[in-house]
Amino acid sequence: MQDYLSSAKDQQASIYIEGLEFNPNTRVLSCDEQVIDLEPRSIELLELFLTSVGEPLAAEHIIESVWQSNFISKNVLTNRISTLRSVLQKHLPDSDATKILVTYPRKGYFLNPSSVSFSASSPDTEADDTAIESPTSQKGFSSNPVNPWLVVVSLVLLISTAVMGYMLWQSSTRASEVERDQRLIPKVELLLNRLDAIGDNSRKYRKVVKALILQQQIEYAYTDLANQDAPSYFLDPIDSSPFFPGAKNMRTSDYLLNIQLKDQEVDKRLVAKISLIYPNSGKLAFGGVYSIDVNNISSSVMEVNRELANYFALPAPLSPEWSVDNTEVSELLSGKTITFDGIELNTMTSTLIARQLALFETDQKKLIAFTNLVQTRFKLLPDELKLWVGIIHFKLRDLQTAKELLTNTSGNSTIENALVYMMVSHIAYKQGNMEKFRLNYMESLVALLRVVPSEDLFARLSKPESKSTCLQPWKSLKLSVKEPLIIKQWEKLMLNYCTAVGQQFSKDKEKPFKINNLNIN
Repeated sequence: MQDYLSSAKDQQASIYIEGLEFNPNTRVLSCDEQVIDLEPRSIELLELFLTSVGEPLAAEHIIESVWQSNFISKNVLTNRISTLRSVLQKHLPDSDATKILVTYPRKGYFLNPSSVSFSASSPDTEADDTAIESPTSQKGFSSNPVNPWLVVVSLVLLISTAVMGYMLWQSSTRASEVERDQRLIPKVELLLNRLDAIGDNSRKYRKVVKALILQQQIEYAYTDLANQDAPSYFLDPIDSSPFFPGAKNMRTSDYLLNIQLKDQEVDKRLVAKISLIYPNSGKLAFGGVYSIDVNNISSSVMEVNRELANYFALPAPLSPEWSVDNTEVSELLSGKTITFDGIELNTMTSTLIARQLALFETDQKKLIAFTNLVQTRFKLLPDELKLWVGIIHFKLRDLQTAKELLTNTSGNSTIENALVYMMVSHIAYKQGNMEKFRLNYMESLVALLRVVPSEDLFARLSKPESKSTCLQPWKSLKLSVKEPLIIKQWEKLMLNYCTAVGQQFSKDKEKPFKINNLNIN
């Protein structure tokens, strides 16, 4: 990490971002001495990046530093990043702005060190220029005979040392280049939308294909799965309907993926037609037809995901560390009573079981047994699994454990889910932490912008806070699940929570507002 901003101020120097000059004293960005018009917030954002060139800054840190507020959505930051990149791209047409202001998957954003420099580097202390005379030119030196074999051995050692040093330098350089290349890869937001099945065999394997595509995309570091930001994602089972969990409600994403699964004459093969769509225009961005081997669906699906990564110019996904067979996945998704005996708890199976138990299971002993088992199995729970286990603890009314799991995801998780924020807010209310209760309530409203039209949310915010206004946005959610048991338990949560919201905000309204010890009634 390099703090170019402080160094430039100390040295009274300008900073160059490729061909653009930034004067840290006047806070002016210019191109060929022409001032570039930047909004104050964009300047603050640029200055923050210049304090940590090469070091990814998490979205939360950026928002806290620049906006100094916890109520700002990450979407606001994303838009500001896009604006700043547009400025860079406009004035540096021969460069790629995404490789200057870089998105580091699951870590944040940073300025590429190779794109940033000072206008004038401080001169290093120069070496002494005093000429060193050769021994033979020095007065009074008497040369002795030199053993030629000693000269040969010395030369061989010198050359060997030089070659080894070069090889080590090359190896180190290549390693640093690989790490740098990983940081330079922008992330793509993808919505898994629907999987239509034509034919009996396709319908038979639809749930398995959905589950495998979903899990592989969850584990791929370079796509941000938009489904996870929809509240219904944690209410929808992986079922035989065409839609992926959360897909019915998500309004925004870079790309939308539709799949048509169709029977082939050979029973052991299916045809998968892939359509990658631009959501705003509905136009096809990428399409392809692939063969799915029903005896090895995981590998076939991985080939589809590799093709998508290739289209996005992203690194090829690695084969998962887990392995499952169709029968095992089908059993876990069948809705039958789940037994843990004989099931290998890997990332895939554990996540499927956690989803099923969170949605359907009412036996508390079974829920406790699973949480104990899975937390013993994994030293570090993956983000997705951690959230599902947190929801199970919430269901068990183990609020403190639920809070820890729902608010402390590893790897700087990008999941922003209104339902998760609601549960965390509800926990804060039950624990008497009213500040956190209100904070997470507001975060849930901001996260709802992903699934509720902005005009609807603004209309709702224009009304006084109450039980009915709290419930209003949630009533518009479309759920794939038809199970009365699931619907009832989540309706009960929302009703209880919004009742608390109405009571708390009515109390706040009755309290006098204080400014500098003056009461305003």
